[in-house]
Amino acid sequence: MGDTLEKSSEEPQISLDNECSMKMGDLVEVSSCEKVKFDDTGLSLVLQNGLENLRLENSLTDVILCVDSREFSCHRVVLAAASNYFRAMFCNDLREKYEEKIILKGVDAETMNILLDYTYTSKMLITKQNVQKVLEAASLFQFLRMVDACASFLTEALQPENCVGILRLADAHSLHSLKQQVQNYIIQNFTQVLNYEEFLELPADILCSTLKSDDLYVTEEAQVFETVMNWVRYKESERFSLLPYVLENVRLPLLDPWYFVETVEADQLIRQCPDVFPLLQEARMYHLSGNEIITERTKPRMHEFQSEVFMIIGGCTKEEKFVAEVTCLDPLRRSRLEVAKLPITEQEPESENKKWVEFACITLKNEVYISGGKETKHDVWKYNASINKWIQIEYLNIGRWRHKMAVLGGKVYVIGGFDGMQRINSMEAYDPFHNCWSEAAPLLVNVSSFAAASYKKRLYVIGGGPNGKLATDKTQCYDPATNTWSLKAAMPVEAKCINAASFRDHIYVVGGAMKALYAYSPQEDTWCLVTQFTHERASCGISPCNNKLFITGGRDEKNEVIATVLCWDPETQKLTEECVLPRGVSHHGSVTLRKSYTHIRSFSSAVDTRLRQGMTTITVSAQGTQSISMYKTATSEAKSQLPCRSCLSCLGGAGAVPQHWDTALAVSGLPPVQPGKCHFPSALFLYYTSSRK
Repeated sequence: MGDTLEKSSEEPQISLDNECSMKMGDLVEVSSCEKVKFDDTGLSLVLQNGLENLRLENSLTDVILCVDSREFSCHRVVLAAASNYFRAMFCNDLREKYEEKIILKGVDAETMNILLDYTYTSKMLITKQNVQKVLEAASLFQFLRMVDACASFLTEALQPENCVGILRLADAHSLHSLKQQVQNYIIQNFTQVLNYEEFLELPADILCSTLKSDDLYVTEEAQVFETVMNWVRYKESERFSLLPYVLENVRLPLLDPWYFVETVEADQLIRQCPDVFPLLQEARMYHLSGNEIITERTKPRMHEFQSEVFMIIGGCTKEEKFVAEVTCLDPLRRSRLEVAKLPITEQEPESENKKWVEFACITLKNEVYISGGKETKHDVWKYNASINKWIQIEYLNIGRWRHKMAVLGGKVYVIGGFDGMQRINSMEAYDPFHNCWSEAAPLLVNVSSFAAASYKKRLYVIGGGPNGKLATDKTQCYDPATNTWSLKAAMPVEAKCINAASFRDHIYVVGGAMKALYAYSPQEDTWCLVTQFTHERASCGISPCNNKLFITGGRDEKNEVIATVLCWDPETQKLTEECVLPRGVSHHGSVTLRKSYTHIRSFSSAVDTRLRQGMTTITVSAQGTQSISMYKTATSEAKSQLPCRSCLSCLGGAGAVPQHWDTALAVSGLPPVQPGKCHFPSALFLYYTSSRK
């Protein structure tokens, strides 16, 4: 029965005289210094069974619920205890409180009978046939535990053909938890759900929240655009006015430029809707000028085979050695991607090798440009992410190093620097369409080792050294429309060996002897202190990535190279240590771009190294040219973020692979995994999408 006896030293509340307590036949002698507490946990079941029997016998019932043509005799106290709806009805001064018969609407007799059986017995049978009616009635009459049971049933029953209906049901009854679970299911199975016409019945707000998700599972952004247009055309007269609202959630800048011109701009509905023209203009500008345009619509989705990453290019190590490697970090997936080494660093013969020392770099239209340097004065190369190669382009007119590059109006600018003799004020502009450099207006102040960034049709040069010993606080601003420079508000400090990044509405500056991150507002022409560091980070890098700022490497006040990567989150206004690089580095380049997954490794976390210790590593070559390192994490959080869709069952004699990998990343171009077969080394595709055949 689960009954318990508890002894207490408190004074008993019941007075027993000696005569009563000492009678013959007494089984227990009651002490005057303790009492017995009897906890009958089975009484609730006895009461419930008793109430059910009273209902069946129609005994002591005091209300009749009338549904359709049936009448249900009940006890007000039972209904009020089980349902907030009936509690409000019977406990407040409402008409129903005094009526013997109450007519209920919004429910049929069969469903009401299920609710009452549950109320009196705690039992009910939920089926595919009755779950919707039971849920609606339970929600109406506020049988909250029954609502939860129905929601759990529907979650387990989710399929591509029924998920939209369940989503609309959850939305109609404000079942936020169920709604979120169904939306996550649709996001993860988007390409399958699209095959059912019911998807076109989605309300605009739910459609938008689905399409907005970074986790939306699509193979290309064109699928999202076509989904929007099909949804609008399904009820064109009603939905045409909603086109701008819905189209905002399509990442038009990420569409292939040819598809954008031939399909998007040529669509008749698009052409007839002037309110979408700003979205089209944003995409055009992005296709023209690349990383100058940064919005939510320029960010790749998580499940594309690309990710927004930041690159750490070359640099100088602790031993004053300049490296040729390019480290590519993906903070969202917490992985490191391998890319091609810097050009002309592995020549035959070795005497032709060159070191990239004090160069400059920038990103334009997802291509990385690198120029100048102490040994590579006139050289300019660009990195193509799709083919993972460096391509040489037209030489600079004036060789230089300790300079900077910036992107403005679809052109690449090379600014200032040092030519081996003096600081120079020369600026050159590169036209990618004609592969040529042309002169632009010179700087007002000759500087090297400065910071540079562009913001809304202006280019800013900040700080720097006018000579080898001094630093300046000047902010120089270039207007390409007039080809002139002007001075803006000075930095709070004089600084050189600094870098800058344009992020949202500010230009962030870091490095030099500053133990701080400063922000300049071009709109207000003002400076502010953002946050402070514990050490200097001279000649560090800074890049925006996934709506955060990442500060990489540098040198401290003891001239020691730094290996940590800091992350500044503008939402939380917090600076955290994101990770540790394989080695300390300074005087390196730092840029952001989108990169495909072709070679993936993990990088250690400086925040919690224990997580790394809880991982098991297996490395497998695939087709002799690609490899991947996978980590089975001991934590459960990652399961909800990266659900595994297909898993290897063996590694060709290397041992069985666990059925579920929490971190499983795609390697392009490999055949799908077939359970029960050996896939080593010809196929390795753990995170294989259901839509890719």
